[in-house]
Amino acid sequence: EENTSNLNEVTSQTESAIQAVLNGQRWVDLPPASSAIRRIPHEMARQAELTSHSYGKEPHRRVRIFRE
Repeated sequence: EENTSNLNEVTSQTESAIQAVLNGQRWVDLPPASSAIRRIPHEMARQAELTSHSYGKEPHRRVRIFRE
C-alpha cells in the first residue's frame, strides 16, 4: 500500500532528477521502487520530453532518466 507521503517523495525526487538532466547532467538514477511507483517517473519524464528506463531486478529495480 503506497501512502501519500511516499508519492509526494517520488514526485519531488523525479522533479529534481528531470531538472538535473535538463540542466546538463547525463542521467539520474532514482531509488529502487515498485512497478506501481515506477510508473510515476516514467510518465513525468515523458511529459518533460526525456527518456526513462527501468533496470535491475525486483525488488531493486529503479528508473533512470536521461536525454536521448
